[in-house]
Amino acid sequence: MAGTHRPILAVAESAITALALVGLFVVQVQFIGTAMGFPALRTIPEASALELPAAQDGPIEAEYCSEAVAARDPDNPAGRTSTRLELEDSWFEGGSQRYHHGIATGCAVLSAVCNSESHFYGGVDDGVPYAERALGSLGFTQVRTDSYALRSAVLDQMAALVNGSHDVAAYTFASKRISPDDATGVVSGSDPDLLVFVGIRGSYGAEWLSNFNLPDATPSGADHRGFKTAEQEVEASLERYLDEIGADPARTRIVVTGHSRGGAIANLLAADLIDRAGGSDALAPADRVFTYTFAAPCSTQANDRGGEAYAGIFNVVNPSDLVPQLPLPAWGYGRYGTTVELPGLDDARFASSLALMQQAFRANTGLLNSYDVESLAQLDSFDASAAQSLPTLESLLNPAGLVSAAQALLGVDLDLAMTSHYPDTYIAWMQAVDGDALTFVRQG
Repeated sequence: MAGTHRPILAVAESAITALALVGLFVVQVQFIGTAMGFPALRTIPEASALELPAAQDGPIEAEYCSEAVAARDPDNPAGRTSTRLELEDSWFEGGSQRYHHGIATGCAVLSAVCNSESHFYGGVDDGVPYAERALGSLGFTQVRTDSYALRSAVLDQMAALVNGSHDVAAYTFASKRISPDDATGVVSGSDPDLLVFVGIRGSYGAEWLSNFNLPDATPSGADHRGFKTAEQEVEASLERYLDEIGADPARTRIVVTGHSRGGAIANLLAADLIDRAGGSDALAPADRVFTYTFAAPCSTQANDRGGEAYAGIFNVVNPSDLVPQLPLPAWGYGRYGTTVELPGLDDARFASSLALMQQAFRANTGLLNSYDVESLAQLDSFDASAAQSLPTLESLLNPAGLVSAAQALLGVDLDLAMTSHYPDTYIAWMQAVDGDALTFVRQG
C-alpha cells in the first residue's frame, strides 16, 4: 500500500510545485511588464484614484466581508454584509492613554473593512473598494491602499510562498482635519490638527507563514521576527505618506488598528511610534497615538512592554480565542500596552452579555452565534494546558512535547475556535457591551 502511495504523492508534489512556479513566473512578468510599460497580464485596481463618497454626519453603514458568512453561505462566497460604524472627531480630543469605547468599537469595524479591501484587489468581478467607501463617508481623504496590489490575488500568494516574501502586510492610510484641543480639553480656535488612520490587514494567504517566523528560542527581549519585518515596511511607508501630505508631527494624531496578524503588526507599529515620539524623527506626540488591536497574537518578548509609555496601546482579546494566546506567554511573549479582555466565563454577567453579543452578531451577519459553555472552558484554558506540554520554545524540538500539545489541540472545538476569532465576533462584542464590562490587564 505504501508503495502505491509514493507515486501519487510524487505527482501531487510535482503539481503543487509547478503551480507555484507558474505563479512566481506570472507575477514576476507582471512586475517587469509594469516597470517597462507593457500591458499588464491582469488589471490591478487603482483604488486610490477613485472618487471618495461624500462625508456623512453621524454613524454610517459600513460594508465589509464577513468571514462567518463566507464560511457558511455558499450563495455569498465573499461574505458581503454591513454594520453600523461611528468615529467622531471629538473622541480624539485629549490624550490617547485613556480607553475610549467608541474609538475601540469603530476600530473593530474598520479592521474588518481593511481586511475586506483584499477582495477589491484580488481580481473578483464584483470587487468593492471597502476602505475607500467607509473612510470617505467618515470624512477622510488621501486614502491609500496601494499595498494591496500584487498581494491579494491567488497568484500573488503563490509567488510569495515560493520566493519567501511572506513577511509583508497590506495596509490602509487615510487622513482628515479635526479641531484641536488645549490642555484643558476645550476646543481652541487654532488651525485643525491632522488625524491619520492606519489599518493593517490580518493574516492573508502565504502571509500566514509569517506567524511562525520567531526569534531564537532563548527569550532575548526581541520582537516577533515575522511581525517586525512587516511592521518596518508599514512604518517606512507611513513616514513617506505623512511627508507627502505635509503633516506637522506636533499637530498630528494617529489611530492604528488591525485584527489578528494585523493587530500584532499594529501593536509593534504603535510601540515604535511612541518610542520615536521624543526624537527628531517623531511622527506624532506619544500621547496622540491611539491604538486599538483585536485578536492580536503576542508580538514581543520585550521586558518593558507593560511600561507606562505604552499605556495607550489597547489590545482587545476574547478569552476563548486561541490566537491571542500564541506564541505562548510561557515562552516570554506578550504585547505592548494593555490587554482588554472581553467578557469571559468567570464574569458574573457573562450569560447576559453573551445574549447581547449573539443578538448583535445575528444583526450583522444573519447567523446565530451559538456558544457551548463546556467547549469555551477548553478554549479559555488552552494557553495554560499548552504551556504544560511546551514550557519553553525549545520544547518544539521535543517529539513528546509536540505529541502532547497536538493532543490538547485535538480536544478543542475547532469550529468554535474559529468563531471566537472572527472579526464578526469581536465587532458584536464591542457593539453589545460597554467599557465597564471589560477587564484591563497591563502586560507583564
